[in-house]
Amino acid sequence: MPTPPAPADTTGIRPPRAAAGPVPRPPRARPRPLPLLAALGTGAALTLESVVNGRLGTGIRPVPAAAFSDVLSLLVMVCVAPLLPGLRPAFRRIRPALRDRRLRPWHLMGGVAGGCMVLTQAAVAAELGPALYALALVSGQTLAGLLVDHYGLGPGGPLSVSVRRGLGAALTVVAVVAPVVLEPGDRGTVWLAAVPFLAGVGLSLQMAANGRTDEVAGNAYPSVILSFLTGAVILLLALAADLAAHGAPADWPGNPLDYTGGTLGVIVVLGSVLVVRRIGVLAAGLGMIAGQVASSVLLGAVLHTGAAQGWVTAASAALLLAAVTLASTGERGSTPVSSAPSPSPFPSSSFSSAATDPSEKGSL
Repeated sequence: MPTPPAPADTTGIRPPRAAAGPVPRPPRARPRPLPLLAALGTGAALTLESVVNGRLGTGIRPVPAAAFSDVLSLLVMVCVAPLLPGLRPAFRRIRPALRDRRLRPWHLMGGVAGGCMVLTQAAVAAELGPALYALALVSGQTLAGLLVDHYGLGPGGPLSVSVRRGLGAALTVVAVVAPVVLEPGDRGTVWLAAVPFLAGVGLSLQMAANGRTDEVAGNAYPSVILSFLTGAVILLLALAADLAAHGAPADWPGNPLDYTGGTLGVIVVLGSVLVVRRIGVLAAGLGMIAGQVASSVLLGAVLHTGAAQGWVTAASAALLLAAVTLASTGERGSTPVSSAPSPSPFPSSSFSSAATDPSEKGSL
């Protein structure tokens, strides 16, 4: 039998060069206008929620209005819960995390801050007007969000505050102080802006707690339900004290739209979770804030409610958008304090905690 020829020695032979020509560029990501429009609409729904709860609070007192709104949100979430994917497995992951101390009990109580925010809507939103209320809320949320990131209270570990992000946070304070100091009107009314500012600070702490819960559970739905549940319990306790002191409200508004604040709250929360999945935290966050601020200025001009609104308020709204963009996109120059991965690039948004199971992409 003939011996097969030995393979040719190809040592030292260079492979042929590829044909010269331009290197093909990777395809550009297509713009996604529908999710961006949804982010704008979700921000506008948040502004509308504050207007509705403020009107209800004026009619029946703030505490009963806030309790009604939050309990309605909880009831709507209970009805929607069977449609949410992966909800039961997500809840099952929380108990062992509490046992091995990856989660602490306070991580499940972020709804206290959310309930307080609903109470501030019912108490001062009607007096301040939607524009000044939104400016103060977003300013407090953004400023506190940088500190929450710096001290590592949320998921991902600590992240130092860069000069750019610090400048953005300082501008948010200017954006809310300017209309308080420069706009004409009742000084006793506009200084109520400190109330939603503090509510914004509380919301950042809520998002840090919810972010830890989402990280363990694998999606955002358990923290959403727990937030509404905790907020409802706190507000029902406050309602009991209010009813003991003042009795039941006598005059309930006749407009059915004044009772839709709780439904709008669920739309805001679920809408933010869904939008984040499709366009990311940063784009969703900026889109929602843009929708919130723009709609607040528009509604303030149309409804003529609350403190006087002039060119200073409109200019402050534009300054706030620029400041939040600066604070959100300045993370590249920041230095993580530890080796843990950096948290969300949008530190203060209520949707930065929307960690989801990859298997749930594309579903509700």
